[in-house]
Amino acid sequence: MRLLNAFLRRFGSVKLRLSITGVLLIALSVAVTVGLVLNEVAARAEQVALDLSLAQTRKLARIMGARVVSLQLTLRAASDTMPVDQIDNHAAIRQWLEGQKVLGSALDMLMVLDREGRVVALRDDKGSTSPPLNLSDRPYFRQTIQQGRPVVSEPLQNRLNDRPIVVLTMPVRDHKGQVVGVMGGTVKLLSNALMSEVTASDGDDEGRVVITDAQGRLLAHDDARWLMRDAQTDPLLAEGIAHWQAMGRPVEPAGFSLHAGNRIISMAGVPDADWMVMRSAPVDSVLSVLRAGGRRALVIGTLVALAGGLVLLLVTHFMLRPLRQLEQRAHRMRDGVTPDDEGWPRALGEIGQLSRALHETLRERSAAAAANRELLSKLTALMDHAPLGIAFSQERRLVLVNGALERMLGYSAQELQGQPSTVLSPSVADAASLAHRINACFRAGRPFDEEVRMVRRDGSQFWGRLFGAPVNWHDPKASTVWTVEDVSHARSQREALSWLSTHDALTELVNRREFERRLNERLARPEADACCALFIDLDHFKAVNDTAGHATGDRMLVEVARRLQAQVRSTDTVARLGGDEFAVLLTACNRSDALQIAEQMRTAIEDIRLPWHDQALQVGASFGIVKLSSDLPDLSAVMAAADAACYDAKRAGRNQVRLHGNPGDPPTQPVPLNELLH
Repeated sequence: MRLLNAFLRRFGSVKLRLSITGVLLIALSVAVTVGLVLNEVAARAEQVALDLSLAQTRKLARIMGARVVSLQLTLRAASDTMPVDQIDNHAAIRQWLEGQKVLGSALDMLMVLDREGRVVALRDDKGSTSPPLNLSDRPYFRQTIQQGRPVVSEPLQNRLNDRPIVVLTMPVRDHKGQVVGVMGGTVKLLSNALMSEVTASDGDDEGRVVITDAQGRLLAHDDARWLMRDAQTDPLLAEGIAHWQAMGRPVEPAGFSLHAGNRIISMAGVPDADWMVMRSAPVDSVLSVLRAGGRRALVIGTLVALAGGLVLLLVTHFMLRPLRQLEQRAHRMRDGVTPDDEGWPRALGEIGQLSRALHETLRERSAAAAANRELLSKLTALMDHAPLGIAFSQERRLVLVNGALERMLGYSAQELQGQPSTVLSPSVADAASLAHRINACFRAGRPFDEEVRMVRRDGSQFWGRLFGAPVNWHDPKASTVWTVEDVSHARSQREALSWLSTHDALTELVNRREFERRLNERLARPEADACCALFIDLDHFKAVNDTAGHATGDRMLVEVARRLQAQVRSTDTVARLGGDEFAVLLTACNRSDALQIAEQMRTAIEDIRLPWHDQALQVGASFGIVKLSSDLPDLSAVMAAADAACYDAKRAGRNQVRLHGNPGDPPTQPVPLNELLH
């Protein structure tokens, strides 16, 4: 079908397509019709075959039943002539059996048993005897005596010759109607006239008729080797036996038939005997005729389809000549030479409507092309003179880039077009993250507007403000328009202003406002009690200013800041609160560590020697340590505690370290450092 479609698209005219389509439709209609009819005929033929097979099997079962009844009637007639008053006289009964010529020819063996099951007389092809046998244990004997009716036994082994037989019995009654004995006859399964005609092969090697008992054992088969075996072991009978067993092994004259594979199997019960006649025959003889008819029908249908296609081709040839003219005129629509109003065919119906529609479309296209050329010239001018970088992307590739963006990125004209959009990102990870953020914005129905890090052709990076939106919001993947502005300078200015707002310009430490913000932030956290704050007030700094001037004092403040910064970790904060006051926020720090750090800072400040003329200037520092806890819930409480600790250090003689709230600290006298640490 794909090859046919490709052929029609490349070479097929409308006439050829219509003809082939007509042929296919006719062929499909014929095939569907023939298929439906054949399916219906096959279903009915199969049902007829099933019914016919079942009817034949029922007939065979009735024949078998009639033969059994005939033998039973013969037994009854013979038993009525038996001298029942001499049933204990073996010689008399043997003599009587010798006279039963008709019954002896119908049955393989005759026997008379008394009421106790003892064999009174027995006659076979060798003559009559009175063997010392007792058959009272045989189910057929007990049923005949107890129920007083004729019985057909199950297949069993003859006690005299160990061969499979079936026994037909008839109760023997005296003049009072009492059962005084049993008369029976046997049928040999290996050689008997009762079943052989029913199971004889009709010349069909595949067909088979068998007789089974109620348990499925073979009583009659055209091959004597199968007798007394399970009928399910015969592959020609297996499915039928399995179906019968699934039904519960009913022995009913009505029987059943089924289609099993390529065979028809039917079974019916034999009246007055727990036997089943089973017939298995192939169905090819019925279906082969049906298949041959189907093939002929398909051939005829194919010829009809071809003839219909030829007629359709001739008709469409005359009807579609204007369409060919329209095709030729449509090809000239692109030459730019033929005037728009010339060469159109005049036709009626759909072809005429199509011709007029194409004519009108051509005129509208010409007008739209002129408008597009004007719009494109304006867009080109806008792209060339725009101060911003402008680009169009599709499927993550740059399809149109203006000169401003090329110059911004260091590319020559047309060099960026066709490049993947990832060429603008410094790394693959940055490109992936940027694509994720862009997609999130577009899915939310928002344009993308963000400052992102971009890379030039020479590898240098800059900050660009990237703004983009889909050309068609209903199809974000179709095309996207982008503008790019270099905001590196503006960003640097913002960062500088931000830094100045949070840092001291002289020492480059965090200023008071930023320190208080960080302290407040720390107080709000659950782990605030694991932090300490140091507050530092320089001693004798005013003397430095008064002696050497403010410039030298500024140098001293810068050196103090450097010494303080050198004693802390990157997670800690050192701040200048103003004038000669400093503060340090130590995270994850206990009192003992805070005392040690404060002492190191005090020593570092004490060791400062700032040269000035022929002398060295120095200062000291008073430290107040505050352990953050729930007792100091806010900034004002911490600042008050810091002032108190620094005041204690000042009163102790300056250049001291004091811990707020330490009961061992004397209020006025200096305390040695080793005592503070303990």
